[in-house]
Amino acid sequence: MTASQILIPRLHSEVSCMHRTKNESQTQPPKPHQPYMDSGEKMNDQLRAMFRKEELELAGAIGAQDIPIKDKITSLFEQLNDPLLSDEDVSSLLAVNGAKGEISSLLGELCATGQLQSSNKTRRPLDPESITLYRSTKTASSRLKLIATEAKLNNGTSRYQLTCNGRLIRSIARIDRLDALAGTGNQRDEIRRHVSDISKGIRSGTQVPNSVLLVLLSEHVTLEGDEETPSSFISIRPLDQFIDTPIPGNTNDLAQSFRLVELDFPFRKAAFDEEKSAVLVDGQQRTAALSLVDLDAIPAFSLSINAIVADESEAKKIFMVSNSTVKIETQFSRALLASLEESPGYLREEQIRAQAAKMLALEEKTSPFLDLVQYPGIKKDKRPPIAYNSIFQILTTFTDSSLPIGDDAKTLAEVVARSFTAVRNAWPTAWAKKPNDSRLMHGAGLRAMANLLVNKLEQFFPEHEGNIDSPELWKALEHSLGRLKNTVIWTVQDTATSTAQAKNNYINEISNRQNTNQDITKLSNFLKKESLDLDTKAAKDTRSSKSKTKDQ
Repeated sequence: MTASQILIPRLHSEVSCMHRTKNESQTQPPKPHQPYMDSGEKMNDQLRAMFRKEELELAGAIGAQDIPIKDKITSLFEQLNDPLLSDEDVSSLLAVNGAKGEISSLLGELCATGQLQSSNKTRRPLDPESITLYRSTKTASSRLKLIATEAKLNNGTSRYQLTCNGRLIRSIARIDRLDALAGTGNQRDEIRRHVSDISKGIRSGTQVPNSVLLVLLSEHVTLEGDEETPSSFISIRPLDQFIDTPIPGNTNDLAQSFRLVELDFPFRKAAFDEEKSAVLVDGQQRTAALSLVDLDAIPAFSLSINAIVADESEAKKIFMVSNSTVKIETQFSRALLASLEESPGYLREEQIRAQAAKMLALEEKTSPFLDLVQYPGIKKDKRPPIAYNSIFQILTTFTDSSLPIGDDAKTLAEVVARSFTAVRNAWPTAWAKKPNDSRLMHGAGLRAMANLLVNKLEQFFPEHEGNIDSPELWKALEHSLGRLKNTVIWTVQDTATSTAQAKNNYINEISNRQNTNQDITKLSNFLKKESLDLDTKAAKDTRSSKSKTKDQ
């Protein structure tokens, strides 16, 4: 069915209105059926901006047809310009209200029969983390050939510079968001307000002068344009010889060395992220903003591009350098650091702590912190009780100690896990609760406890021949915490069954402490003094008992 055939019933309904009587026209004015307008009232700005007005009209006309919804969906994907759509998008474009569940099911059926393809790994600008996108199987990939200037860099590599329609960038390059579980992400989530501001500027005619940065993944790039390379590869073909421009008065040094090249990308408007051979390292917000700009108003908008050839690991380092002048949320930056294979020397100590935090929060099955940390990039249905900064500060307390554990992330994670496992065992009713319900899980409680644990381990370490793995050392720590639990409690509920001293300590020393340096210091000093008094008394009682036994 052609677009003109689809539009026939709509035109017929409009013409039929003209045959009403004059009285009918006066009492009930004719109202042409315009499905795309009804749909548009509920359509979000981003979806509306993806299509020209005539495409929205076409989608509305398809939705108005008296045919099965499955046929409407098929027609929508075949007649629009290679759309990449979610189930909500399909429902909105067709103006099929209240049928999202049915549409999702039908989209699945069309994928099963080979008429559509789906991806749950692809993200368009501003898409949520959990979304499935669909496209037609009838559109073949093609090639996008762009002319760029290749400049030789001082380290022997090349940089490619060009300007093109910025709307093409997201079809050839993916956004590698921070993915803590897979360790493959390196991009911040879009800051919606900033994106909105940029889009307003574009609509007003403001140009975007700063370039975006692409990494062409080296494992998918051929530098000489071999005709037999896979279709998924990016080909870089020289179009000229290098032109060297010397510095005046110095014939040995060059001001620049450049040539023209052709960058040949695999291209499909509805490309899935897993098919793209380039990563957008810097420019996520600019390209996201462009996706909010109406296609009819600004069909093409030029963006400049800097591109280099590198692997995934190098892309992460490039991201950090390119954003070094832009404030990145501290916890995101540290989580990113944990995913790097290597880091600059000045970041090495911080990287060890970041890697240990990842092990404790996400990887080590026996860790007392597993699934309890608000780890950057990990979204859970229920908010975990421990802030990422708290676990990082705990690790900092341990690495700043005299214990020989700061040079290896695995050793650091093991010592911290073992220490807080003893804490969890001593106060099981206070562990894994919300900070409002347990002061132990509050930042102040965790950091004060870390100070106490380090204090104890530094005391026991030399007493056990400097062996951090000594079973007797860990028994000593467990016994010390076992004594402390009799006078220290962390929840209101535990005051009902605790001693009078423990209840008073909770009210006066624990319950009102906040996550400030002053309160953390006060709580740490209280725990250390209380523990020291109890351990001293226990040691004295032990000596007294031994003395009595000896006398007998």
